[in-house]
Amino acid sequence: MKEPETGKKENTGKSGYSITTWRLHLWCRHPEWLRTTQEFYNRIAEFYYNLLLDHTDLWEMGSQQTLRELEIMSIPGRGGRIPSDPLPWQKVPLYFRRAAANEGIASAKSYLSHFAQDEKIGRAEKLNAAVTYYKGMYQDFSAKKITLRVWTGDTWTWMHCRLSGRDFPENARLMSPSVVFEYKYDMLHVPVRQNNENTATVRQRMQAGCRILCIQFTNSDAFAAGVVLDGTGQEIAVKFWKGGKEYSHHCRKLLEKIQKSQEATGGRQTGRVDQKYWMHLKHLSEHYGHQVTSQILRFAVEQDVSVIVLPRYNQEYSRNVMKGSGNWGPLHLSTRIRQYLDYKAWKNGIIVIEVHATGISKICAKCGAEIIRTDTRTELCCCANGHQTNRYLNAVRNLGKKCLTQFGRGA
Repeated sequence: MKEPETGKKENTGKSGYSITTWRLHLWCRHPEWLRTTQEFYNRIAEFYYNLLLDHTDLWEMGSQQTLRELEIMSIPGRGGRIPSDPLPWQKVPLYFRRAAANEGIASAKSYLSHFAQDEKIGRAEKLNAAVTYYKGMYQDFSAKKITLRVWTGDTWTWMHCRLSGRDFPENARLMSPSVVFEYKYDMLHVPVRQNNENTATVRQRMQAGCRILCIQFTNSDAFAAGVVLDGTGQEIAVKFWKGGKEYSHHCRKLLEKIQKSQEATGGRQTGRVDQKYWMHLKHLSEHYGHQVTSQILRFAVEQDVSVIVLPRYNQEYSRNVMKGSGNWGPLHLSTRIRQYLDYKAWKNGIIVIEVHATGISKICAKCGAEIIRTDTRTELCCCANGHQTNRYLNAVRNLGKKCLTQFGRGA
């Protein structure tokens, strides 16, 4: 009988899904109507927000039941039923009203959860939520165009809009889009649902002898070091993802511009004087985060990896290390990379897990002897038995062994 191949991804036969938000630029003849629509949307949301908070008997209900009860209280019903708290506006489209009502309900429930922890928190005077367009409020939707039903301030009308950005993946389900105003751009955020055929658990994958990719983040030119191991602990491949110096250089240049701007005005500037630089820093961080994440996943797919293993540290240690590395250093970007990896890997049928990293830098991955010397300039470490290797590779190999041991695998 032929033995199963090590590294094959286990499939349970069950299908799962992932939801990712696509961000597209939106162009239209009357962008002011989008803002008028959002203002009206938030006024309705505020009405339901306050209506829910005024009726304590509704607080423990689920969101759908709460919506039904609020509609009974605010909308005239069949048979001439008169609502106790009528909505102040007439002829509001059903799905627009329900989207705004759901926004108000979500905001009220969020307030109640925070109020339970701190009674000093007051109600929100105004809401500022992006408009979610339910089915019936948009049509002719594709990656290049959409027609939205908008409020002009006097009447409801259909407005044709052009879209630019990435094409939607094939066989994906497009969910209710939202119009979001980002700095000087109008954007359409579209949740995209994609099916995932491989939903095997971590334990099922480990028992099948899958390959794992272990990653250690660094504060050097390499954002991260990675090692691929099979189910027996045999090393398959090694990889460094570089670009840390380039990222730090770009961040440093922007921080210098911010400092010069503050010095030129004596620190008296107010409002959005330096916002373009801070937004550039934010976008730079997002760009490198997505870029490194994509490189890691491309390598994982090439190596037929089924599980990605990240190190986990206690909060105090993480806080001290992040503080020492600086807000705009390569290591600080690891937080964003972790966030992106989690959902992007799942789309590729890969699971991301964390294993506690205690002691992975203190012993030799080859013989288990204590590390007695580390050169931070060359990034080399040496153990008591004379074995010498890159300190990040040593740590990530120990992380992989630790993971396999926890699941009863390894040599």
